[in-house]
Amino acid sequence: MANIPSSNSGKREIPVKVVSEFTLGANELRHRRIAEKAFELFECRGCCHGRDLDDWLEAEQIVLSQLAASKSDNLQNPRTKGPRAIKR
Repeated sequence: MANIPSSNSGKREIPVKVVSEFTLGANELRHRRIAEKAFELFECRGCCHGRDLDDWLEAEQIVLSQLAASKSDNLQNPRTKGPRAIKR
């Protein structure tokens, strides 16, 4: 019997969607951070089911307070734009 290549053989490229913080909108990034924090809280409680809403709300509070703190830090210490000053 001759070897007949199947339609599934050979190299097939499967497109991979690259997702980073730079490709996400602000709302998507915030949602992802809250979801990650909620899952972290779930794991810290021993993966006990039934408190998903509590985990989400606590995670939301944590993430939003971190974002607010980072915004206030940026307002107090803005980064200089343009070329760096040359020390003489």
